[in-house]
Amino acid sequence: MTNEYIFYTTEGYTDAPNGSIEVENCQVLGIVRGSNESEAQENLMNENPWINEAGFNPTEFLVRQILTSDQRNDIKVLVDYLWADEERRLEDSEDKDNYIFNVLKRLKGL
Repeated sequence: MTNEYIFYTTEGYTDAPNGSIEVENCQVLGIVRGSNESEAQENLMNENPWINEAGFNPTEFLVRQILTSDQRNDIKVLVDYLWADEERRLEDSEDKDNYIFNVLKRLKGL
């Protein structure tokens, strides 16, 4: 399975739109696919040689996995499949706060 990752760093700065000040913020380096973070970082560096050329330090990279369209669709299919049955079970349950239907409701909102 291929996952998607966003890489960013706090290194560097940008200019304000009006050019009056330097703004410290995060720099998005890229969004890439890989089977894990290491493979994704390798892909990032191979696809974007400017990152090294600009002097960004790979040890400073921050990375987060993001949902791909396929993963989001898989979650939707699973939630839709379970929804009616779990809604009925929730109505019969005495412990409504710790029930799987509450998880399904959160996932349905993705």
